[in-house]
Amino acid sequence: MSRLLILLGFMGILLSHSAHTAEMVNVEYIHLLIEQKWGVSIPYNPSVTNPKVAANMEYLLGMVDITNKRLNGTATTDYLHSEYATKQAADTDASIDATNRLIKIESKFFVTTTNDTAEFEFTMSARGTFQIEWGDGTKDIIKRTNTTETAYRHTYATAGAHTIGIGGRATGYGTSYNAVAISFASNKNVAGISGSLGAVFATVGDGRVNGQQPRFYQTFYNCTNLAGDIPGDLFAGVSGVAVQYMFFCTFDGCSNLTSIPETLFAEISGAPAYHMFFGTFAGCSNLTSIPENLFAGISGAPASNMFGGTFAGCCNLTTIPANLFAGIKGAPATYMFQRTFEGCRSLTSIPEGLFAGIKGAPAGNMFYRTFFGCSNLTSIPENLFAGIFGAPADSMFSHTFYNCGKLTSIPEKLFGNISGMARTFMFGDMFYGCTSLAGLSARINGKYLYEIWPDANTEHVVGCYSGDTNLDDYTSIPAEWK
Repeated sequence: MSRLLILLGFMGILLSHSAHTAEMVNVEYIHLLIEQKWGVSIPYNPSVTNPKVAANMEYLLGMVDITNKRLNGTATTDYLHSEYATKQAADTDASIDATNRLIKIESKFFVTTTNDTAEFEFTMSARGTFQIEWGDGTKDIIKRTNTTETAYRHTYATAGAHTIGIGGRATGYGTSYNAVAISFASNKNVAGISGSLGAVFATVGDGRVNGQQPRFYQTFYNCTNLAGDIPGDLFAGVSGVAVQYMFFCTFDGCSNLTSIPETLFAEISGAPAYHMFFGTFAGCSNLTSIPENLFAGISGAPASNMFGGTFAGCCNLTTIPANLFAGIKGAPATYMFQRTFEGCRSLTSIPEGLFAGIKGAPAGNMFYRTFFGCSNLTSIPENLFAGIFGAPADSMFSHTFYNCGKLTSIPEKLFGNISGMARTFMFGDMFYGCTSLAGLSARINGKYLYEIWPDANTEHVVGCYSGDTNLDDYTSIPAEWK
């Protein structure tokens, strides 16, 4: 009905030409008019050999449809096949009216604010043309030709809850690791989100060239009033390969979020990238579960810091899916699982094959603080690190099970086949504060760690068994390991 009213109004412009002077326009005029108003450069129709040729209504309405598709990422209008797309010449009045009223950016992502919101602000660094509907009848068209991070703010006449709509289509992104497509970081007025950010900030091309993939670096970081569920299609449209820092701390500190949809990263595929999921859900203390296929599209050799702190501080998380990292296969990378489940104090067990695909020589800090402070963890799978073999690396198992006070035993085959010169803090504080441990201390091929490295000093292993006085061989453990 609204589209019909718009068209009727548009026809009113056409029928009123006799009442005043209007100049006929050419093809070039229509393209320049659209670019000036909407910041979109539409290529000439291939059949047009001379842009100075006169334009008719069919051409004008066709360009409106193309512009709407460009702005919204998908076809939203089909005026070209309406009864008004005639061979009648287009003039300035009809062109201006069509450009102003028939071209429209549809909102695809929505933010609901807290009920005391008097001012709202966010930042953006993506290129493109965007429309912001502030929720009080005010709309802004933002035309961006660069990727400089810029703040946009709005002041409301009356404080209250508002629904802000964001539409448009990004055409490019910054190339630095923290060039965030859009950010609401530390905005305490964000109460809820719906719709799709990926529909607005989608992958450009195949995403393989730097600047084609959006980064959601700290997008909702520390939005402590953001509550409820994450929309399942939030990143729909973000496809292809992951890039460095892609979802770095995206929801870090969103302590009121309650669930993660399995489809959240469904369109991301390919090899892991540096820091790609670092801290993504850190501090989301009300999350209780992780979808088994959350990272199903990610496959290939580990990358440094790929899952650093991803679920750190998710203190109500009760289980870890066995296949969560099933696609990760290859030699360890530095910091690959550092702090991944740190502080997940409601975890009671670790699935047997969680790191089954990790095979090769140790890397520095590879499992640094991975299960640090998981105070209700009662057991460790026997073959959790069975694929690790070769010479030690600095801090490779530093603080891995620090203060896991309910662990009762160390599996005999926990480690693979590690041997060689001791390295700095390689087992430092590994089982520190695991006061419920009983039975024998850690072994490799039947030999105690302290027998394999008899010359290890405090620089290498200090605090490894600190406080673990119930171990059967505790009195035999050298002081350097305590």
